[in-house]
Amino acid sequence: MSQQILLAVALQQWDAFTSHALTAREVAVALAKGCGAKLAVLSVYDYGKIKEPSLSPDMIARYREDIMQRIDAQMETKLKAFLADVQGLEVPITPMVQAGEPRKTIVEVAERLPADLLVIGAHSKRSVLDAMLGGTAAYLSRHAPCPVLMVTPRR
Repeated sequence: MSQQILLAVALQQWDAFTSHALTAREVAVALAKGCGAKLAVLSVYDYGKIKEPSLSPDMIARYREDIMQRIDAQMETKLKAFLADVQGLEVPITPMVQAGEPRKTIVEVAERLPADLLVIGAHSKRSVLDAMLGGTAAYLSRHAPCPVLMVTPRR
């Protein structure tokens, strides 16, 4: 069946891991183990609006670079913590963090791997705008180069 599974999780905006992300991780690991597949785990994030102090352009560039490096390091640490419970379960796991727009970045990574299956957690909190635009899950189901498995936590 699937030789390469991609699990995409949103970790940036949460202090604790959501039940959606944890359930998606559980399902992706079980599928990878059952199929003998490799598992890539991707968390896409953005730098947000970085407030720039009134400094010279050179100093502003260094300041922005420093902030971006800190965010990169924070995301790597978060993903490492997210995967700590599943390391050593006889599933080859490749952690991946990438700055960018989540929808497009996830599709690009799925194409590049190439992924045979994309696993995502379904979010319960959606804004009106997100619902009108179709949400990330809807976008991924239309544009991903592979089947998309949307996982919801048990109630």
